[in-house]
Amino acid sequence: MKSRQSKEKLRKLLIQKRLGLEAALARQWSEWVQKHFLGSQCYSAARCIGFYAAFDNEVDTRLAYEHSLADGKISAFPKVIGPGEMVYLQERHFEKMKPNQWGILEPVNGSAQLEIEELDLVVVPGVAFDKAGRRIGFGGGFYDRLLSRIDAKTTAVGFAYSFQVLDRLPGAEHDRKVKRIVTEQGFLKMRL
Repeated sequence: MKSRQSKEKLRKLLIQKRLGLEAALARQWSEWVQKHFLGSQCYSAARCIGFYAAFDNEVDTRLAYEHSLADGKISAFPKVIGPGEMVYLQERHFEKMKPNQWGILEPVNGSAQLEIEELDLVVVPGVAFDKAGRRIGFGGGFYDRLLSRIDAKTTAVGFAYSFQVLDRLPGAEHDRKVKRIVTEQGFLKMRL
């Protein structure tokens, strides 16, 4: 119970801090995160990438998504299909995506669905991360379920602002880890 309360308190604090970022600074830091990502070996090696559509001042992914298309990669975004469940749909036109019930952009129906095994690389949002790869999301469990389904060959990369990366997060058994974290300062040295 104490872990749950501390996660909720931390979630609330970091969401407020992220929402308080000035728009220009959030854009600049997002661009830096994406440029570090685009220069990485995990990006170069990936053929099929799952992105997320940024929401409420999260680190943006659009620049990385557009580069992935230009580089001939298969690019997809998640679509919620039920409580705590989502699938990845291939998307070639960011501007065609529509907001879901929470206001997060998703591909429209009719886009090709990708099997989770097809993804070489998954870009994951989070409210907080630690250097062991643990993350705290919004609490819906969507990405914990997703990360539990990807296999060892798929690299999960957390996109975060540096203030979202803490020494240690409270965790639960069902929490899933990312393999890499990139901030505006670059890729972090992980303690996996």
